[in-house]
Amino acid sequence: MNKWQKIVGVIAFGAIGICELLVCANTYLDLKYIIEPYDISDMIERMYLRADSLLIAIWLNYFISLALFICLWRKGGKR
Repeated sequence: MNKWQKIVGVIAFGAIGICELLVCANTYLDLKYIIEPYDISDMIERMYLRADSLLIAIWLNYFISLALFICLWRKGGKR
């Protein structure tokens, strides 16, 4: 891997991580202030379960791609 590819990769993963943290925070804020005021317990529970499963999938995808980037970094991109 070239030096510029490593720098771009680190910056990209940092930006993606920050965006995912903001998505997590905004999801729970939306659930708290948009869904909960209606006080329908079944709907609230289902929305929290869906949000949790979506956020788990997002973070799992992030860590898998980060692990692949680290493997590529160590390998050096040699063929």
